[in-house]
Amino acid sequence: MASSPDPAGPATVVAGRIRTMDPARPLAEAMLVVGDRIAATGDLAEVRALAGEHVPVHQAAGPVLPGFIDSHIHVLTVGLERRRLTISEAGSVAEVVDRIRDWLAANPGHDWVVVGAHFHEEDLAEGRLPTAADLDPVSPGVALYLDRRTHDAIVNSEAMRRAGIDRGTPDPPGGRIERTPDGEPTGVLIERPAADLVFSLIPPPSAEELDAALDEAQRHLHSLGVTGASEPGLFPHEMAVYQDAWRTGRLTMRTMGMPLADTDIPPEQFLRGLGGLGVRTGFGDELFKLGPLKVYLDGTGGFGTALLSRPWPGTDGYHGNQTCGSETFEELVRFCAREGWSMAIHAVGDEAVRVALAAFERADAEWPIRDLRFSIMHCYLWPSAESMALAERLGVLLSTQPAMQWRVASGIAARFGEPAAGTAPLRDWFDAGVTVAGGSDGPDFPMSPLFGMWQARTRRVRGLEEPLGPEQAITAEEALRMYTVDAARYCFADGERGWLAPGALADWVELSADPVETEDERVADIQVLRTVVGGQTVYADR
Repeated sequence: MASSPDPAGPATVVAGRIRTMDPARPLAEAMLVVGDRIAATGDLAEVRALAGEHVPVHQAAGPVLPGFIDSHIHVLTVGLERRRLTISEAGSVAEVVDRIRDWLAANPGHDWVVVGAHFHEEDLAEGRLPTAADLDPVSPGVALYLDRRTHDAIVNSEAMRRAGIDRGTPDPPGGRIERTPDGEPTGVLIERPAADLVFSLIPPPSAEELDAALDEAQRHLHSLGVTGASEPGLFPHEMAVYQDAWRTGRLTMRTMGMPLADTDIPPEQFLRGLGGLGVRTGFGDELFKLGPLKVYLDGTGGFGTALLSRPWPGTDGYHGNQTCGSETFEELVRFCAREGWSMAIHAVGDEAVRVALAAFERADAEWPIRDLRFSIMHCYLWPSAESMALAERLGVLLSTQPAMQWRVASGIAARFGEPAAGTAPLRDWFDAGVTVAGGSDGPDFPMSPLFGMWQARTRRVRGLEEPLGPEQAITAEEALRMYTVDAARYCFADGERGWLAPGALADWVELSADPVETEDERVADIQVLRTVVGGQTVYADR
């Protein structure tokens, strides 16, 4: 309970079975909401007496839980991809080409076309990715850019012509231009520095298009029970979209925006601009907050470019890609530790994780980083026990995406065999005492937090009959915590969000069933009935 509420502002009693995530009162029959915050939780009779007879009662249609928080989702891209061609489930190169041909025929007049290309080569009957040779016949005069999770890209010859990519173009630092045996570029650009050779030429979406994308994404994510998000890797013009939505009252998704580190320019040049902002991580309010600096350190597991201590099978000793050079990375880490910025590092492979944590440890010796909540994102290919212990000692957080494992782990198993059972070792991370925040990395992967909880609890992956590494499964309570309390801490919002307790923001979801009490295999089937942000309904299924 709490003391009598301030009479200012509208008040509502929410009645139902409430799972609060508050250790002082894990379950409650009611909560009193005043304005955009929770004033009290407790027994229904107690809360109604505290509220007074005039306060209306909302009878929840199902169990009430804190609103879900996605610690790693590309919100603007979610909206953009709901308006552009996206190919995820193609079964062949021919199908990819046919779909692009049909879309171009139905949508003529484009100069540049961006396609969401969320397939993997093992998904395709030919066992390879499309190339410019496949795309050129269906895209004359149009520059095509197939976006592969912002890491890799597949482009046609027209796009390469505009970018000046030919057999004489050198690989950019941290990236690679795939070539035929005789040296001609195939159109497959490996990792962001290579993809940026073309992407940097594409006219960005207009402010109006980005505004519409944000509105579209918010509606969709609220329907999944998501009330808060961390958006990693924003450019300045994208930050401006959030500021405009905040200013005009259209922002309903509580968002932590992470600026993207530009590692293609001298670090001192980039850092002058970052330091010149005069603000740092944590600046903002409950609706929009400036987050950590995002840095790409390596590639991905699904594309075979993560930085590993072991070679990738089927290669000539290739250990993966280090996207950001060691000297640049070290300088970025030292700047952030010294100046009070947090950092969020894309590090998938065990060697990338080791490199990141070693740099963190060196900086920590001069400027302690625990309160800055440095974090590692993804980190699913065999991180060592030593890395986990060091992360716990430094106060480094983990942002994990179980839905990603559902999609890519079978391909990793096909490459590595038995060791794949140890991918995404969530049980070990929890046992090491590291804060583990759940996310999706949408729109490339299923974005429902309930789907993520299901995968983390079952270890089910697409394409395999049996769970992969069931010993790394986590409990129902831990899975829920990833998308509530721990994700709130990741977003510098602990105490404010992620639980339903006096003083917290009134963000909650009503579900068809309580995920903690639902058997593991059925969790993904739970329906979101209502989503509420700041006491205001932003989604209802009826």
